[in-house]
Amino acid sequence: MYRKLLLAMVALLFLSHATWAQSTDPNLVSRFRPGIMWFFGGLRSSKLVDARKYDRLVFDINYNDWAGKGQQLFQQHWSSLGWNTQLFFDIPLTRKNTIALGIGLGYGHTRIRHYDLLERVDADRSTILTPFPADPKIDKSVFRSNKLFIPVELRFRTPGWKHFKWHVGGRIGYQFKASSSVHSVKKGHKMEQKTVGFYDLDPMILSVHTRIGIRNWALTASYNLTPYFRAKTSTVLNGLEVGVSISLF
Repeated sequence: MYRKLLLAMVALLFLSHATWAQSTDPNLVSRFRPGIMWFFGGLRSSKLVDARKYDRLVFDINYNDWAGKGQQLFQQHWSSLGWNTQLFFDIPLTRKNTIALGIGLGYGHTRIRHYDLLERVDADRSTILTPFPADPKIDKSVFRSNKLFIPVELRFRTPGWKHFKWHVGGRIGYQFKASSSVHSVKKGHKMEQKTVGFYDLDPMILSVHTRIGIRNWALTASYNLTPYFRAKTSTVLNGLEVGVSISLF
């Protein structure tokens, strides 16, 4: 039975391939470009149009900051720079790809050089942000984390290669390998204290973002809806990113 079924499938595949190969009517190609999200959002096969796809490999360079109760924005050191790299499927929803859906996979690194001390509290397994102590003299304090995420975007753009674009969407992902390093000076000696891992680091990331620009370049902003630390007594710190994006193709 299985042998007969296999032979029937092979014969059907051969006949369909032979029929397609012998066809000289270019209009028949459209039957291999169906609707329902593959070529554009229609129920029927699309007409032969050149729906170019854009923003499939995107790099972000961001200024990272804390956002939360009692936090003043854009007060951190200028070197608080992070990055994201994202690989997208650009799914056209209109014939000229003026509206599209972007979904993919991304990886990012956050770096915040701040002017406070990020301290782990062993008693209640929380994390608080406190002012620098007078002794030892703190030179700098840096928070770092990494994330793996799935971005989803609704993309609007004008027709043509040199198009104006506006993307709005969100990301859901996993945060890991968070650390904090404190560089201090005491009696003329430089010291570094590094903390790897936090009791209450929230591994889940849920954020919203937007991107607006022309062709390959865009300004971008992102805000974390979930705070970095989830203990009730922890300092509420949500992530904020503001930067530029470049799309390679």
